[in-house]
Amino acid sequence: MSFFRSVSLIKVSHAPGKWVLGDWVEGDDKPPTPFLGSWQAASGKDLQILPEGKRSREAYKVFAPIELDFTAADEESKTSGDIIIWEGKEYEVSVASKWDNGLAPHWELICTRVPPKEKQQEQQQDDD
Repeated sequence: MSFFRSVSLIKVSHAPGKWVLGDWVEGDDKPPTPFLGSWQAASGKDLQILPEGKRSREAYKVFAPIELDFTAADEESKTSGDIIIWEGKEYEVSVASKWDNGLAPHWELICTRVPPKEKQQEQQQDDD
């Protein structure tokens, strides 16, 4: 899968969300899935791929096994990306590319740090 050292990671996926009486309701979390993957700092080129609002966040590139499926966040369709947990911190999959070339099939992910819950609440209060 990768020439880099693998670390223990946890994937948390969400069931698809839906519209309920005109409001978007996120789906429930699916059971966590532990896996081994390569965890590296994102390059400047990787950061350029990210949506503007996520470029200033802590970002990493992850190489993961092809056997798993990953969903990237999509603001337009209001799709939440899968969450990768590493060292107790949550990172959202912002970009997911499946590489199944027969030589070294793998997922290449760019993940951005999810702000802690307190910061999210403060940001929402500032927006109101």
